[in-house]
Amino acid sequence: MDGGPEGDAVGAGDAAASMSAARPPPIQTAIMRKGSPRKAAPTWLVGEKVRLRPIEPGDVEMLQRWINTSPARDFIFRRLPLSFEQERDWAANASVNPNTPCYIIQTLAGVDIGNIVLHIEGARASLGIAIHEPTYWAKGLGTDAVRTLVDGAFRVRPLVRIELTVYPDNVRAIRCYERAGFSREGVMRSYVYKDGTYADVLLMSILHEEWLARTAARRPKRGRALGRRRA
Repeated sequence: MDGGPEGDAVGAGDAAASMSAARPPPIQTAIMRKGSPRKAAPTWLVGEKVRLRPIEPGDVEMLQRWINTSPARDFIFRRLPLSFEQERDWAANASVNPNTPCYIIQTLAGVDIGNIVLHIEGARASLGIAIHEPTYWAKGLGTDAVRTLVDGAFRVRPLVRIELTVYPDNVRAIRCYERAGFSREGVMRSYVYKDGTYADVLLMSILHEEWLARTAARRPKRGRALGRRRA
């Protein structure tokens, strides 16, 4: 499963009204204490199947292999092969730039399988994801990674919307995004250059209020206390 091509965030806006409309449930501190089976930076971005850990200097070789040879390249915006130095510079910037938070997608068993990134501009952000290890495709890991990052981003950044673009024939990725709460907005014609021709992409998004509604729906309801109250 791949998340589709990365896109650039567009425009900016005021998220104050949306953020004040309702208060999201508190972050579950228990998941913040989950450690990685491998030596990796702690993170509270932990889902049901994956954890999103920060990029570390030792990841550069793996990131270079992924971007240059991964089979997921068929589904993302292509580029010419990158040198180790180029990938190192990209990773150094991505690891410290607050407007391009990028994470390694890691299974709860400690296996690094891909990466996910947000490009934030004002109150909008665009999301890109790729599961680079095909052994882990079609297992729901991409859906969990998208849901985990969207949840974290809406909690800590005043975003109105998070959007993404995906090739219209990438049915598996589109289903992944829909399960994570994204809706189809429309097709942008001749938007990217792929395999010697211009290709359309599908624009999808999730709004802050939609995320709030989904989060409230997933919140467990309090049950009534059993037994009678003493007189």
